[in-house]
Amino acid sequence: MLVYVDDIIVAGSSQEAIDALLKDLKTDFAIKDLGELSYFLGIQVHQKHGELLLTQEKYASDVLKRVNMQLCKPVKTPLNTTEKLSIKSGVRLDINDSTRYRSIVGALQYLTLTRPDLSFAVNKVC
Repeated sequence: MLVYVDDIIVAGSSQEAIDALLKDLKTDFAIKDLGELSYFLGIQVHQKHGELLLTQEKYASDVLKRVNMQLCKPVKTPLNTTEKLSIKSGVRLDINDSTRYRSIVGALQYLTLTRPDLSFAVNKVC
């Protein structure tokens, strides 16, 4: 069971257990079943043969559009893995650019939920 503010997602391998939990919840709370989960907090949910596939394809596409990079080509390693980044070198960003940078990096951090292969590069720029 996943609870986020006033939304609850219930998943399990036993439909009987899920039904029992929902029945118990209904005795204490006013809940409404919205059917099968398809999209939640930027994560798409695809259900097939009793399995769940979680993706952030739409979220990633939206991030790329937000930074005007939807036509860029992917590369395996977008930066030198041994280069040491320093807060003391380079050109300092102004307040608008630094706010935008933090927003983009935060969006990329959230993307690593379903794309752990991006973790190294995202954490490097953090």
